[in-house]
Amino acid sequence: MRVALVGDERPAVRAALEAEGEVELVEPPEALAASRDGQIAELAAALRAFERLFGDERVERVVLVGSSNVNLAAVLVATKMLIPVGALQDANRGMAEGPLAMNGRLIEHLADVALDEDAGVVAAWLREPQQRSQSEAEH
Repeated sequence: MRVALVGDERPAVRAALEAEGEVELVEPPEALAASRDGQIAELAAALRAFERLFGDERVERVVLVGSSNVNLAAVLVATKMLIPVGALQDANRGMAEGPLAMNGRLIEHLADVALDEDAGVVAAWLREPQQRSQSEAEH
């Protein structure tokens, strides 16, 4: 199974996913650093990059860590492409302000499942039989 791990680095989660024999991690594009043209340009570039990545690499699931613009772009593209999304619950999400708070709420609503920040929980979700994404079930 090809899985995109997007967002803040979580070594324990990464190690558990790499240990899963049937999981191949697909790295997000590195060219998604903050844009000098602002958040809109950053989000637009990330949307285009994830659409290429998820299509070219045939990503089957997406695991999100955090609520950055890059994470928001990943969940929007995955939802559009009917790829199931698991979002790690962020203990600090309630303290976020401004755009990050809005991103977090959007990710919460669009993700197919909220996952505890536990490597075993993430690995167990990936072992579950492929399920339709929330957006596919709604159409």
